[in-house]
Amino acid sequence: MKKLVVRPKKILFTVSNLEKKHKIVTYFSLLFLTVSTYFLRTENKNVKGNYKVLKEKSTNLKQNMVLFNRNYEGFPLPVWQKLKRGNEFVMQYVNPEYVEKFGKAYDKDQYAFIGKNNFELFPEKLAEVYYKYDLEVSKNGKELECAEEAIDQFGNTLKLKVIKWRKIKDNNDTLIYGMVKEIIPFKNTN
Repeated sequence: MKKLVVRPKKILFTVSNLEKKHKIVTYFSLLFLTVSTYFLRTENKNVKGNYKVLKEKSTNLKQNMVLFNRNYEGFPLPVWQKLKRGNEFVMQYVNPEYVEKFGKAYDKDQYAFIGKNNFELFPEKLAEVYYKYDLEVSKNGKELECAEEAIDQFGNTLKLKVIKWRKIKDNNDTLIYGMVKEIIPFKNTN
């Protein structure tokens, strides 16, 4: 009989210990989740703040590029400036005439072009040709006159007579300038 009484006590004691351990694990997990959530919220606020600052700096930089190239703002021919970054040529400036002629895809927003490379802005076939000529100018440094194609705001393919030249800024930034000398209607892609 004593053995029967001892067994239920042992079982109750074991169950009670398991409950205590379960409570400890549960409370510890809740404490851990609460603390980590607090730090995640704090980190998220920091990321949001940094994002706003970077976005503002990006907008200011784009506006500064327009000020830097203000000599081309009233120019009657499309002009652009690209910066060589690694293996890419990133658009840094387009004048209003460029936006007027080729900016339909970007709602004629001068700032929408800035910060994108050839392959983000143009169809792949055109981007490859532009890249080839940009690379040639950046390597040899000689002024280049070439024939390129472009798609205008109405979807028409145009033949362009383009002149490109290089400028090295502060002995490390390679700038590629381009200007359309002549636009020749070619064919309709619609």
